[in-house]
Amino acid sequence: MSTVFQEPLVERFRESDTPFLSPAKVGEFFGLRIQELAERAHVHRNTPTARPQTPQLQKYLQDMVRVLAVATEMTGDEKRAVFLLRNEPLRAFGYKTAEALIQEGRADAVIAYLESLAGGAAG
Repeated sequence: MSTVFQEPLVERFRESDTPFLSPAKVGEFFGLRIQELAERAHVHRNTPTARPQTPQLQKYLQDMVRVLAVATEMTGDEKRAVFLLRNEPLRAFGYKTAEALIQEGRADAVIAYLESLAGGAAG
């Protein structure tokens, strides 16, 4: 059985010729306009286009992609993972969505929660 090389998820969202994630690419994938992305990242509405390398914006984008990677691994489908991240209320977090928790800076808690679900289902 041969293994097909798959581009790492994060590479898909890279700003060309930079070490940064592209707000436009991440926003498009998640179905968010640039202004919505700025609001969720708690930065000025012009920051994603004028200064995409801003640390606060990059941390938010990284968190979105990290949680997406875990959710995709669990569901086996990126589009389903995005739908769940944006819409599925999580009982353990007061019925907030993963997306809302990422906005609050709680991506690590979401990842731990998702991994515990995967571990419970596998174990």
